[in-house]
Amino acid sequence: MSSFLLRRGLFVAAASKNLTRPVSVRFASTDSSLYEVREKPQSVSYFTGNYKYNDLLIELDALHKKYANWQGEGDDAVQSGIQQQANAWKLRDKMSQMLAIPLKTSQWRKIVLHLNTLASLPKPLPQPVEEALLPYKRYDQEQQQQLQQGTNAKSLDALGRAYAVGRRKESSARCWVVEGDGQVLINGLTLEEYFKRPVDRDQVNLPLEVTENKEQYNVWALVNGGGSTGQAEALKLGIGRALLTHNQELKPILRKAGCITRDPRVVERKKEGQRKARARYTWVKR
Repeated sequence: MSSFLLRRGLFVAAASKNLTRPVSVRFASTDSSLYEVREKPQSVSYFTGNYKYNDLLIELDALHKKYANWQGEGDDAVQSGIQQQANAWKLRDKMSQMLAIPLKTSQWRKIVLHLNTLASLPKPLPQPVEEALLPYKRYDQEQQQQLQQGTNAKSLDALGRAYAVGRRKESSARCWVVEGDGQVLINGLTLEEYFKRPVDRDQVNLPLEVTENKEQYNVWALVNGGGSTGQAEALKLGIGRALLTHNQELKPILRKAGCITRDPRVVERKKEGQRKARARYTWVKR
């Protein structure tokens, strides 16, 4: 550079003494120790949206693959008897609280699907599988035995009456069913006196008619709230549930007739700014 300026008369030789070489810039070394400050995540699914949920599915799937060829032990009759036991898992909110992670309904169903797959292995289950399934069961061992033995099932009282409660909309019916000759009393009145419409009387008699027990049981009920339709359907539910206490074998017939299924439908509330629940006011331009 100095020779170039000197040839053109733009550089004095004495000024060359004051020139210094440029300072060399030192870049940071690429030492591997600089990259060890950041801790490496232990979870394979750490960078996913919900890594704890994904890790759980991976663990359950790996456990099933490990015991996929499990043959079980014991007699076939014992295994078939154990196989018929239903598995009751924790509900979504309880399972989410136990795992300390937010669970959607679809995620909870996928976890239950993996749990059912593990529980479907030949009985008795391997010890690691039993330990893995135990935290997800809805009931503990004592409660499960009580449910299997039927100790929580309703029974007849000292007078041979079966008691049940039925509800529909705003109506509530307390029903007592006892063996008799087919009499029905509702709030101290006969069925024909209390319900004037035949359709309401048919709803009350439906559980007794589908089971062909109309002349074998007496019904005494106390009903309040709601209108005639709600009270009739509340009585139908209460009588159907009380008949199950007398005979559990009637459950498929009553279920098919809709006599033991609670109807959750209620009147929809009126909305603000509307005439009714769905109906709107007539639109006026001016």
